[in-house]
Amino acid sequence: MHSPLHLLSVGVVLLATLAVGVCVHELLHVVPLSFTDAEYAVRLLPSDESAADARRHTAWTTLQTALTGGLVRVEITHLPRTTPEWVVRGAAVLPLALALPFALVAAGVLPNPVAAGDHLGTVALVALTGCGLPSPADWSVVWHGSERSDN
Repeated sequence: MHSPLHLLSVGVVLLATLAVGVCVHELLHVVPLSFTDAEYAVRLLPSDESAADARRHTAWTTLQTALTGGLVRVEITHLPRTTPEWVVRGAAVLPLALALPFALVAAGVLPNPVAAGDHLGTVALVALTGCGLPSPADWSVVWHGSERSDN
């Protein structure tokens, strides 16, 4: 049986890894686009509310937005037609790099936290790998590329 402190520390590591991983996931989309003339906006604690509603934010509404709407949002505001299709598709799948530690553990390059009985390492590894999974919107860009902006 694990102590309450151990369980609390596992929960804190899980939440911290998820929060950082989600932010890194979104920011990794920007890396390939930064080498092009694409224009994008990075928003922290984005919301879909109007400017008038945004003035009434409290700590509770900010927390609700963070939990339900995301911590970071990257929005492409202008994608030049000269941007290569492979750059757009690469930007959509680049967050898969967050699964690299899991692949290195599976290949035996990094120590296996499960085999070592390291609960904190296991939780961090699984959470980080989960953050690297592409969202449905990411897959849409992979399959359809920049044609989604032509409609």
